[in-house]
Amino acid sequence: MDSAVVSTALSQMVDVAMTVAGPYLLVGLAVGLVMSLFQALTQLQEPSLVFVPKVLAVVTLMGLIGAWTSDVMVRYTVSMFDLFGTILAP
Repeated sequence: MDSAVVSTALSQMVDVAMTVAGPYLLVGLAVGLVMSLFQALTQLQEPSLVFVPKVLAVVTLMGLIGAWTSDVMVRYTVSMFDLFGTILAP
């Protein structure tokens, strides 16, 4: 296995991981920031006040872009199997 192939595979893996996880992390960060600001302004210090909206926002986002996320992961997996098949084939 050539080092260029490994480097390319790892680069693609990082790209796919950031592409797939990025929207979920950004939504969780944004909702957490808004809810923390709300807690600071109202002086409510309830832990579930931050947790529940974050979970609802991420689950809603999963419903909206879940098919796209699955498509990206499946295409990456198929490309990796194709790559390994060409490398390992006699």
